[in-house]
Amino acid sequence: MAKLSTENTEHDRARMKEEISSGVPVIFPWTTGYKSWWAFIVIASAFTAFLETFQIAFSSGWSPTSGSAILDYIMISVFSIDMIVNFNLAYYDNNSKLVYDRRDISRNYMKFWFWIDLVSVFPFYIVALAIAGKMGAESTMSYQDPLNLLRLFKLARLVRLHRVFSFFSIVKYSRKISFVAYTLMRNFSVAVFWCHLWACIMFFIARQYNFDPDNTWIGSVNSDMSEFERYILSLYWSVVTFSTTGYGDWSPVNSIEQIICIIYLMLNVVIMAWMIGSITLVISKSDNQTGLYRDTLQVLYKYSSLHGFDDKLTRRLKTQLMLGFENNEFSDEQLLHFFPAAVRRKILRRIYMPSLLSTNLMKGTRQQFVDSFLSHCSVEIFSPGEELFQQGFISSDLYLLMDGTVEVAESRENDMLIEDEVIQSSLSFLSDPDENARKTYVVDSDRKSGTFLNELCFFTESPESDTIRTWTACKVLVMNRSHYKDIAADHPGSAGVVLRNLLSKYGDPRKGFSQRKSLAQSILSRRFSWSTDVQGEHDSVAVIRELIEMHISKQKDEHTTWFCFAASRGDIATISAMCDQGFDPNSSDCELRLELYSHVFIILSHVQYRSSFALIADDKRTALMVASMKGNEGVVVKLLGYHANPNLTDVHGNSALFEAVKNNHEDVIDILLEHGAELSMSGSLAAATLCQAVDDEDNLMLKRLVMAKIQVNASDYDKRTAAHIAASEDNVVALKLLVEAGADLSQEDRWGNTARSEAEKAKSAHVLAYLDSLNA
Repeated sequence: MAKLSTENTEHDRARMKEEISSGVPVIFPWTTGYKSWWAFIVIASAFTAFLETFQIAFSSGWSPTSGSAILDYIMISVFSIDMIVNFNLAYYDNNSKLVYDRRDISRNYMKFWFWIDLVSVFPFYIVALAIAGKMGAESTMSYQDPLNLLRLFKLARLVRLHRVFSFFSIVKYSRKISFVAYTLMRNFSVAVFWCHLWACIMFFIARQYNFDPDNTWIGSVNSDMSEFERYILSLYWSVVTFSTTGYGDWSPVNSIEQIICIIYLMLNVVIMAWMIGSITLVISKSDNQTGLYRDTLQVLYKYSSLHGFDDKLTRRLKTQLMLGFENNEFSDEQLLHFFPAAVRRKILRRIYMPSLLSTNLMKGTRQQFVDSFLSHCSVEIFSPGEELFQQGFISSDLYLLMDGTVEVAESRENDMLIEDEVIQSSLSFLSDPDENARKTYVVDSDRKSGTFLNELCFFTESPESDTIRTWTACKVLVMNRSHYKDIAADHPGSAGVVLRNLLSKYGDPRKGFSQRKSLAQSILSRRFSWSTDVQGEHDSVAVIRELIEMHISKQKDEHTTWFCFAASRGDIATISAMCDQGFDPNSSDCELRLELYSHVFIILSHVQYRSSFALIADDKRTALMVASMKGNEGVVVKLLGYHANPNLTDVHGNSALFEAVKNNHEDVIDILLEHGAELSMSGSLAAATLCQAVDDEDNLMLKRLVMAKIQVNASDYDKRTAAHIAASEDNVVALKLLVEAGADLSQEDRWGNTARSEAEKAKSAHVLAYLDSLNA
């Protein structure tokens, strides 16, 4: 009933302890006690199959006190106890959820397996004898008595074999026994029981003919044989027939025996085909792998001969081919595609995360970034002497050495200039490199640490500074640039951390100056074709730092542009995702682009390159300003929730609040004011804005400005306020809004005029009436 192969989780163990402590009598299938009991029941089921069929065919009689009857009583008791156990046995449902409620257990058991087990313990044969009045008189019945057929009721107990089938089903997926041993054990068990069953059937048929010497296959020798000898003879006939040896010394005589023998032979064809096929499949599996390798190797030799490869290159390819075949079945791709994404992430973390996080490049990155990085990586294994990448070429892959040793060898400076030498360099791993130009990086496999081999060239998209070859067999984690760009787009914060870590590694003047100087000179000489011997040592390293900073600025600029675009179109999901990944919600593209162009200018000035730059005059807007301008309330709320600064201004002095005011988004104005937003305007700009609104008679704009708490008493160069303009233009509505917002009507301009003076000069009757009502 319970599947012992299902392993309990920690949660299940906790619930088990809870239930046991609460006194609930539930048996859990993974406990040692139940496993022992279940193993005993499996053995008893197999014993029952042999015992019952033997008693039907060969037993001479039955009585309530006979040894076979006592054995029956014991078996019935054992399986009755097992039924009680099953009523208290926890089980896993179809959703792999542990069910330990006794009512649910009983209901599930009563659906099917209870009735099967009930049939296996019910004494059909004894009840039939009692009904026929032959209880205790079976031994006196003749062989030809029809009541002898009542023995066939004992066949109902063969349903106990379902436990044996469950046993083989569990062992099939167990790692404690090899599949070859399992197949041989299963096939041998089936063959033994199959031959035993048909031996009993043939003897039972002969018994119905009272072992007639002329009409049964065993009749001529039966009289002088014991039960055991009769069984051995019947088993001998069954085995010889099953194996198709067919000596012919024993053969069926009457028509019933012949029909049964025909059925037996026909079924043997199926059984034998199944057994031979299963054994052949297991044994030939390893042969198929070997055959595939040999076929591929033969194709490799033909390919090498066709293209004129020399012996060294051919041997190198053969070594790599063998390494690939030996490790293919253990590769992540071969195994992990069977598992869901969450399980794959957990496994990849366990295998590669210690090595990945031990590198300086990945320090401070988020867990989601590391998971995405690992899920997009591939594992490659290289044989000794293989070239990972070559000096002067731009690699599209990032290499993390997981295990093994590599050598870093400097190539000749002219390798990139002459085509023939490029070809020679591509095969240079066949020759021994100069020992003096060789450096080695060794990975400590005990510590699970790793070393990035080409991080600078990968992130700055610069030519490789060294030629890297494997010294021993190496296991390498490979990340493609296109995949990394996708990851960086989804995790901008962590991608920025990686670049800052790279900058820290190559920008610290106290660490590895000579190595950084050599690397800088190598990259610059190949990227910009300039001679490094005339450049200062510190200048070379400074250029590398500027190169990294340029890529950091470029990445920030791309992310900021995308961030502002998301704010413009109201894409809250993108805003949330980028902020969750650590992106600064206060980023603006103007300062980043100016920084980027400055880096370009600095680098090109180092290589004495002159060009004119037309810098884009951006307005230094943030995403909050863009969202406020568009009236995207949800984005505004989200950005403020991520602590976006509402009081930043662009190059024109406009804040997010002013953008909302200009574009008539009163709901956004309310939200911003609740978060402490201000117009952040200078006095002259506030005066110009208010005066323009009054002059345009845009009273709604004036109302929003007042709502945004603008400085209503701000004055222009002539010390004129918006109240002066409203009074001179007889705009009573505007003047009322200003007064209600706290405008000072007694404030004088450069010429000593107040708002009343302006109204009197302009003969603004409505304004004068309003001022009289205010006694102003």
